[in-house]
Amino acid sequence: MFMCCVVIVLSLLGYFQNIVALLAVNVYVSFFEIGLGPIPWLIVAEMFDAKYVTTAMAACSQLNWVCNFVVGFVFPYLNEYLGPYSFVPFAIVLALTFIFAALKLPETQGTTPEELMDQLVRKNSSVVYHNMNIEDAHNNPIDLEWKLAMEQLKQEDEAAMESGSY
Repeated sequence: MFMCCVVIVLSLLGYFQNIVALLAVNVYVSFFEIGLGPIPWLIVAEMFDAKYVTTAMAACSQLNWVCNFVVGFVFPYLNEYLGPYSFVPFAIVLALTFIFAALKLPETQGTTPEELMDQLVRKNSSVVYHNMNIEDAHNNPIDLEWKLAMEQLKQEDEAAMESGSY
């Protein structure tokens, strides 16, 4: 995809014929559909536990559509102001995405979501955000509420047993 951006820019600058730019756009879209396009859904499915996947997928889908809207809204201005260089920002984003994926994303092949979560917690266990330890941050608020409710029921049952009204 990066090379397609380079070819598009060179074609728009007149180094290649316009048909080459058209072919490069088609190749770009084809590789996007088999490469970066489905990645948000693949990463979400692999990085989150099953009970969080629906929420994460919803957020991922919303972010994807917002980004599509921004690109569609901004591209005419990019084309107007950057002219033949209007695909350079996309090439820069592709290069940064490659660097991020190579350096920051963990390898998920052969790991379960629980193993991946444990790996990420160990990696970031010394980091504290807003007086909250990351090791405790992966608890689901519903699970905590359920735990508190069960403790309250246990205390009520114990009190009823002690008073003989159980």
